[in-house]
Amino acid sequence: MRDRGYDQQMNYLRRLPFGHIPERLVLAGAAAILGCDLLDPTLDARIYAASEHAIGSAAWLFHLGVGLILVVTILLLLRVRGVAGRRGTVRALSIAVIGIIGLVVFPTDPGWEVVSVAGRLHPTFALIAGGSLLFAGSRLAHPRRLLIDIGLFYGAGFAGWFIGGGAGAAERAALGVVGLLLFLGARRTRSQR
Repeated sequence: MRDRGYDQQMNYLRRLPFGHIPERLVLAGAAAILGCDLLDPTLDARIYAASEHAIGSAAWLFHLGVGLILVVTILLLLRVRGVAGRRGTVRALSIAVIGIIGLVVFPTDPGWEVVSVAGRLHPTFALIAGGSLLFAGSRLAHPRRLLIDIGLFYGAGFAGWFIGGGAGAAERAALGVVGLLLFLGARRTRSQR
């Protein structure tokens, strides 16, 4: 005979993907990643990629933020798995999980000079994760606006480059669009089941 407390915990875990937790974790993950720029001002956010914090003094905060985004991705995957018409989104979220794990396993090289194998693999996994999350976030937030969301992604990147003054600002602006889409997607699919 099972314990009543165990059953309550299992029911909570089964309901976890369907509540407010995913959207809150998106905000917490984004805040942690952006907070790295405040915690470690030695890396100029206008110039350097956010993932360079993974090899600096703010590595713990960067990894916490990426870990939270990974948890959100898994929770959203559990939320939409088996829902009619969401097969492409499930695939995108599955690929995003692989991309997120890969960008952590293979850290970037310092600066823009990529010399190590890990430094060469890192941008590939980052693109896989970012592209998959852009697709999944767009499909979850509003299923018929993928091209508009891709345009917003590139537009934010260009605006970040010109206003912020470099590739780091462009990356952060473009990833802000991905974060917003994930937040909206989590919010709009809260009651999928």
